[in-house]
Amino acid sequence: MIIKRILNNNVVTAIDEKSKREKVIMGRGIAFQKRNGDMVDVLKIEKVFILENKIENEKFLKLINEIPMEHIKLSETIISYGKEKLNTQFDDHIYIALTDHIDFAIKRYKEGISLKNQLLWEIQRIHKKEYEVGLWALDCIEDEIGIKMDLDEAGYIALHLVDAALNQSMDNTINIISIVQEILNIIKYFFNIEFDENDISYDRLVTHLKYFSQRVISNNRLPEDSNEFLKMVEINYHKPYTCALKIKIFIEKNYYYTINDGEIVYLSLHIQRVISSIRYKISSKEL
Repeated sequence: MIIKRILNNNVVTAIDEKSKREKVIMGRGIAFQKRNGDMVDVLKIEKVFILENKIENEKFLKLINEIPMEHIKLSETIISYGKEKLNTQFDDHIYIALTDHIDFAIKRYKEGISLKNQLLWEIQRIHKKEYEVGLWALDCIEDEIGIKMDLDEAGYIALHLVDAALNQSMDNTINIISIVQEILNIIKYFFNIEFDENDISYDRLVTHLKYFSQRVISNNRLPEDSNEFLKMVEINYHKPYTCALKIKIFIEKNYYYTINDGEIVYLSLHIQRVISSIRYKISSKEL
C-alpha cells in the first residue's frame, strides 16, 4: 500500500494497489521518517479502517487527530466484535459516534463522573444481544485501559449499535430531521452564532440530537429520576443550561414529550462543547 496522506506519526491514509481503495492505517510510528508516496511498513500495521462513505471518512480522519490512538483501536475492536456477534453491518457513522462516545466516557470516568443510563432496564430486555456486546466492550475497556465502567455504559454502547443498524421509516426520518433542525435553530439564535458543520463538536451535537429526536418521535419517555449533576451543570454551564431549558419548553409544547433532568444535563453538555469549540476558533483567528 502507498501512503496518500500522513495524519500524524501513528496514522496514515493509503491506497491499496490491488483494490484502489483508500484505507486508514494505524500503527505506532507507522509514519516515522515517511513521506506521501512511500510504501506502508506492513510490519507496523495495527488497525485498518475502510469507510465507504466519503463524508463520514473525512469526519473520521478529523476525529483521529483529536483523540488517543488507544481509544480509536478500542472502538474498532468493539465494532468488529459487534458485527460478528450480531451478524450485521453498521452504518459508517458508527466509527465516529461510538469512537467519540468511548473517548468521552473514558475521560469522564477518569474525572470521577458517571452518567446514569435511564433506559438501561429497557435496553437489557429489548436489545439483549446488543447489550451483551456492550458488556463485552466493558471488559475490553478494562483490560486495555484499566478503567472499570458501570453497566450504564454497556447500555450506551448497545444503543450506538442499535442505532447504526436501525432502518428508520421515511416519515420518521423526515420528522427527526425537522426536530434536529428546530433545536439547532434555537441554539443558533440563543447564542447568536453560526455552526461550523465540518467541526467534530457539531457532529457530536447532531448525533445526540438524532437520538433525542428518535425518542420524541417514538414517544419513548425516559423514566423520571433525580440527576445529581443537574445543579453542577446549572452553575458551571449556566448559558447552555438556560438554552437547554428553552429547548425543553419548545419540545414539550410542540411534541408533548416530557423532558426530565437527565435529558437537560446531556443537552447542556453537548451545547457547551459545540459553543466552546466555536469560541476557541474565533479567539484563535483574532490572535
